[in-house]
Amino acid sequence: MAQTGSGLKRLVQYAPGWQVAGTPKRDLQAVLDEIIRRYIASYNDRDIDAMLACVTDDVVFENISNAGQSMRLDGKAMMRQVAEVSGNAFSYRRQRLTNLVTGASTAAAEIEFEGRAAVDLPNGIRAGETVRVRGASFFEFRGPLLCRIADYS
Repeated sequence: MAQTGSGLKRLVQYAPGWQVAGTPKRDLQAVLDEIIRRYIASYNDRDIDAMLACVTDDVVFENISNAGQSMRLDGKAMMRQVAEVSGNAFSYRRQRLTNLVTGASTAAAEIEFEGRAAVDLPNGIRAGETVRVRGASFFEFRGPLLCRIADYS
């Protein structure tokens, strides 16, 4: 667990029996909720290493947009590359978690995004314009890590 960062190590220590049958549901849900919150906080802080500490090596990330701009990333390395480039597209960006429902190995969240474009974007948004979007994100877990993230907006 050393490679995943101290925050995740603390989470696993909080619920060390998460893999064992009979683990109280509320403990597992608390761990999974915390991973999602940590992932979003890392995104907001532009801390790519901390974001990637929340996902599996073979993570699948999908962004599905009503505007027709959709993408799929396979693996942590590809996710890093896109995060490094896309982070520069906004001078300011913030995701706010407004609702979160967690199950045994999945979760659904309502998210509000606000950002200020730093450059002209392919969808017609001009540098300096503020973007506000409401969407939903769906998460799947393998152990205490995210193995799939699907963002819909």
